[in-house]
Amino acid sequence: MGSRSVLVVGLATAVSLAACNGTAPDMGTVVLRLTDAPNAEFESAKVWVSRAYLIGGTDSTGPQITITDTPAEYELLDLTNGVTALMGSADVPLGTYTQLRLVVDSAKVTLKSPKMFSDGSSTKSMKVPSGQQTGIKVVFSGPVDVVPGETILVVDFDVLRSFHHTGPSSSPTGMQFKPVLHATVQNIAASIAGTVTPASAKATLYAIRGGSTDTVATALADTVSGNYALRFLPPDTYTVAVDGSGLTGTKTVTVGAGENKTGVNFP
Repeated sequence: MGSRSVLVVGLATAVSLAACNGTAPDMGTVVLRLTDAPNAEFESAKVWVSRAYLIGGTDSTGPQITITDTPAEYELLDLTNGVTALMGSADVPLGTYTQLRLVVDSAKVTLKSPKMFSDGSSTKSMKVPSGQQTGIKVVFSGPVDVVPGETILVVDFDVLRSFHHTGPSSSPTGMQFKPVLHATVQNIAASIAGTVTPASAKATLYAIRGGSTDTVATALADTVSGNYALRFLPPDTYTVAVDGSGLTGTKTVTVGAGENKTGVNFP
């Protein structure tokens, strides 16, 4: 049995023993906040979330602890440039948790004018069958320790990679919704920032976790100043990749807990 499994089993056992002995387990408060990166293609990108819960072990056997089950609507494009929205909070037993899941019921996007879908509309609604049942897995950088006091988890709902055209991009026939979600603990979250030249390249930046293909965050460079910022990154080494009109490249950047690394410029 791996160390993660031992921790999760130990947590469940501790809670069970405490209940049998008539004593309450030690508790901490988990707060969930939601954020997003800018997207130049959409006028609006809304999601409806009905539940968020922590889970240990596997989906079939791990204990589920609800953080919020109050249905709510979120306009993701309002949650950019470091802005977050409160999703909910709950007191949970102290210990190590390996998963967070969001039950996402539906989504709706509106294209930015003058772009339209091939049927002449600018808005498409999408259901999320798997998201309505077990929930969509939010990727952690590693197990999350809930400690005494407050543990704030920031969930990054990546609009840029969650919505995909069907048909030609110039006049799409529809939109597919495949949510991409990451989360990190707020007090250790890092950031990487810099400037892309020329700003007219309309560049997209990606923070890819070192030694993997896992894109943890995306950002759009400002089309006037060229400035960009990749936020809410778990401490790690990243390949920062830029992709724009006539401009590509990568740089390796290491950030520590709470570090705000600046001056990562392209070209």
